Amino acid sequence: MHLIHSVADGAVIALCSTVQMEITAEEVSRTHREDFYGALRKNDLEKLSEIYSDDYMLVRPDGTAFFKTQILDDLKTHAVTFTSIELTNEKIRIYGSVGILTGDSKITTVRDGQESKTSFRLVAVYSRQTDRIQLVHFQSTSTQKGDQ
Repeated sequence: MHLIHSVADGAVIALCSTVQMEITAEEVSRTHREDFYGALRKNDLEKLSEIYSDDYMLVRPDGTAFFKTQILDDLKTHAVTFTSIELTNEKIRIYGSVGILTGDSKITTVRDGQESKTSFRLVAVYSRQTDRIQLVHFQSTSTQKGDQ
């Protein structure tokens, strides 16, 4: 916040303006690859709770939508392990305090003892929220092996 002081006829006038902090492509990539993927690999629900914004939405390939509390509850209820997470063709676009990451991903998970391998294209939207970067939206679309 900027504070501007002006003295006119013995009176002090203070004007305040908010400064919107921009986000960088490096910050988006680091948050996605290290923080988000790291929390998934470790099943660190506390870290995921910090990364997900309060109004976070996940849209799966079949169109179903889940919100922050639903996802965290699901991860608590089911034994989920992310054994492999790959991201290729990463592209990041910046719009002020918002970063949009797109790419192709392959993941291997074990959920309730069942292994699953999935390939998809993704859109992850990150936003600088005061003192941190948070994931506000994640959407994926299944891909066929030949599409990659």
